[in-house]
Amino acid sequence: MNYRHAFHAGNFADVHKHVILIAVLDYLLQKPKPILYLDTHAGRGEYDLRSSEAERGNEWQQGIGRVLDAKVESPLLKRYQHVIRHLQSQLHGQHSYPGSPLIAHSILREADRRVFVEANAEECVALRKCMRQQYAHNLTIDDGDGYHALRAYLPPKEKRSVALIDSPFENADEFTQLFKALTAAAERWPIGVYCLWYPLKAGGLVNTFYSALKNSGLNKLLLLELSLRPVDTPLGLNGSGMLIMNPPWQLDEHMRTALRELLPLLAPDGQGSTRVQWLAT
Repeated sequence: MNYRHAFHAGNFADVHKHVILIAVLDYLLQKPKPILYLDTHAGRGEYDLRSSEAERGNEWQQGIGRVLDAKVESPLLKRYQHVIRHLQSQLHGQHSYPGSPLIAHSILREADRRVFVEANAEECVALRKCMRQQYAHNLTIDDGDGYHALRAYLPPKEKRSVALIDSPFENADEFTQLFKALTAAAERWPIGVYCLWYPLKAGGLVNTFYSALKNSGLNKLLLLELSLRPVDTPLGLNGSGMLIMNPPWQLDEHMRTALRELLPLLAPDGQGSTRVQWLAT
């Protein structure tokens, strides 16, 4: 795998993805029983926004750079700002951006179990180094295949779980792999919460993904999408999508409000759009 998230850390897709992740975790942690949090493509944990990789495209400037200090009204966006600022104060200040392992770790409780999976050897070493500085109880860092981890760790002994599947989308058949992984995981553990990130690009591959999901027999599938440009614009990553299976109650309404406020911050030229839609109920 050649993918390095350091080139894209803190971009608009990270903001979109992490707002949703925090909202999902906050809701589930209202109940006292512990959960399993499984991150199948975890990355390195912390990203330096001054690194040569981050500076190559400066994508963070159009992402977290536009959102962190903005005046917002949505409770979900305020909560996201608070979590990121808190983690930056513990890391390397405003020049760092926390990945999903650190974000989840900062929210989860002592009794909750964390499993972070990262197949790239270099990124996994960096993740272990990063997490050594954190409280390490109930923490597993696995250097295996993220899709295989869904079979290995589900169903969870806690009987409650959240799985973030944030694939790098390097392979042409990644949507097919993602669909197979979700259906297999749902067969093993149908009541788990699954959060699947996917890119919105020209070419229509995501439409095949939608069709497969509609015909899969899976229930409670919610799409949460944010696009900076029309999806058929031939410019690479036009938008960011998250599919939530078994989403928390009223997540759709809360995210509709948050995305409506987030869109003009991330797409100030007015070409963007949002989508909150139930694919299956």
